[in-house]
Amino acid sequence: MIKYDNISRPLGLRGDYYDDEVPDTLDLAQRAECGISHLTGIIDEHLGHEMYFHGKFDQSSPPVLSTHVTSLGACQSKGLEALAFLRVMTGSTLNLNTEQAMVEMMAGMLGDDGLHWVDGDLSVKPWLRISEPFAMVHGQGRMARAMVAWYQYTGDSAWKERIDALVHGLDRMVVRKDDYAYFPTLGLYDDEYLRSCFTEHGWKDTAEPRDEKGGEEGSLFNHQGHMPGVLATWYGMTGNEEALELSGKLVRFLTKPQFWADVETGEYPLTIGAEHAHWQGHLHGHANTLRAVLEYAIVTNDSRLKAFVRDGYEWSRQILLPRIGYFDYQGCATARMIGLAIKLSDAGVGDYWEDVDQYIRNHGVEMQITPDDADYLASLAEGKPNPPDDPGVNADDAIKRSIGGFAMWSSKSRVGLCCGTHGNMGLFYAWEGALRYLDGTARVNLLLNRASQWLDIHSYLPYEGKVVIRNKTARELFVRIPLWADRGEVTCLNNGLNTQTAWFGNYLRINDLRPGDEVTIEFPMVETTERWTVHQVQWPGNRIGEQVTHTCHFRGNTLIEMTPGLSSDSPLYTGRKTQFSKDETPMKTVTRYASPVSLRW
Repeated sequence: MIKYDNISRPLGLRGDYYDDEVPDTLDLAQRAECGISHLTGIIDEHLGHEMYFHGKFDQSSPPVLSTHVTSLGACQSKGLEALAFLRVMTGSTLNLNTEQAMVEMMAGMLGDDGLHWVDGDLSVKPWLRISEPFAMVHGQGRMARAMVAWYQYTGDSAWKERIDALVHGLDRMVVRKDDYAYFPTLGLYDDEYLRSCFTEHGWKDTAEPRDEKGGEEGSLFNHQGHMPGVLATWYGMTGNEEALELSGKLVRFLTKPQFWADVETGEYPLTIGAEHAHWQGHLHGHANTLRAVLEYAIVTNDSRLKAFVRDGYEWSRQILLPRIGYFDYQGCATARMIGLAIKLSDAGVGDYWEDVDQYIRNHGVEMQITPDDADYLASLAEGKPNPPDDPGVNADDAIKRSIGGFAMWSSKSRVGLCCGTHGNMGLFYAWEGALRYLDGTARVNLLLNRASQWLDIHSYLPYEGKVVIRNKTARELFVRIPLWADRGEVTCLNNGLNTQTAWFGNYLRINDLRPGDEVTIEFPMVETTERWTVHQVQWPGNRIGEQVTHTCHFRGNTLIEMTPGLSSDSPLYTGRKTQFSKDETPMKTVTRYASPVSLRW
């Protein structure tokens, strides 16, 4: 099915590898290598290549990995999608055999009807909790997104056939009514995630949902809101009219007024929140849905829907502490907002690159489990009881296999497959969005370390206000300068000589470039102290606690010190002041990878 030898590698691994000395600053490709280690490390061949869902560090000694009903049902498809992204970022060949076996297993779950089915054999996997084959609504959209990524990453036309079959197969699950369509929220099995599971016996009740609060995790949007987005994207890539038609019907349902605003407490005076995508409740579900509506609006050029999504994003980014991308206690929330902000910016609906820069430099990476966390995580297990004797629990190297995942809350005491997949996808969104290239014109949106087939970026931030761009193929270059930088102090050299530049909005334009040119842009670093008042969010139940005012010390957009911390048990943002309060940037030698593939996501 997929060959990984040197002759026939996936398209995404056929790029250039080379050693380079680079600033030892935020490197999303390096973070992505940890993500590959995690996502392939939690695949267990003894479980039929299922991924473990949780890594739990504070409940037993030693810590454990454990399974969950949504692993195969929905979240492992997210892992499949994320792995394609991470491979393109890094060119890493780590654990390719393990990955290949998992991919073949996942493709084998696709039924003759095209749907993604889980075999509910409780004698083998009791954590599935359903005794017959089932297809989760959530899992259909996630598997479709994964296959879209793998179609581009591998260049294998078999993925296109599978996606087209899944699109057609969705008619078995969906209910059509007038000019809209929806997925029922009441399956035959009545318990949290099980209610969105479709079986050969159909739905228990096909009644139309009346509000947004039904479905997985108390949100209709959480498990089905993202579905029309991948359908619209697939239409844009292939012209599949069936996908576009169903996407439109689902969007017309999901944008009904009863699903938006806060029907219990009302809105601000003179504001009709339902017409501006205001909402209360599940951040992840609403971010998913806003992105999906935008993806449909892009392929149909619906300006009203584009504005609706813009309003919803700007409403959403008021939550908690957006200055650092902290919107929710879980590690996947930031990534979803990064993706939405980039999609809006690319579509010309707004310019949110400064938002993305703030998000990815802080919470977008701070929630990732790194090797530096190992001793802390081990300390959480001290004095805890032995692990439970359970077929879905594994105590082998749980900490090591969790490195590269994303924490489920600020204590970092647990990782989850939902957070690890989305968190790593957030790394990809920012990495991919940092650089755009078309017909000789390159646009640098984020001053992050980045290798590509067009040019390489060496970022000295936040130690120094400096970026060096080594050109390969671009003739024209636009570089976005952060909002905190003083435009009057920006200097630009090409091969050590002053060069003519012009400002286009927040972008500095450098023209008449040749291969091998080295462009150096510099500006003074800025340090600020800001105070932000934030509601404490308490787990379980996402309960709102007291307000706490945090003093935040920034160097550029990078938070280097926060007092008090996000919570009393949180290790986040500790040690950053010592790390980043230097005026000279440390350097390192790395192997860089420039992929020939650009993935549409």
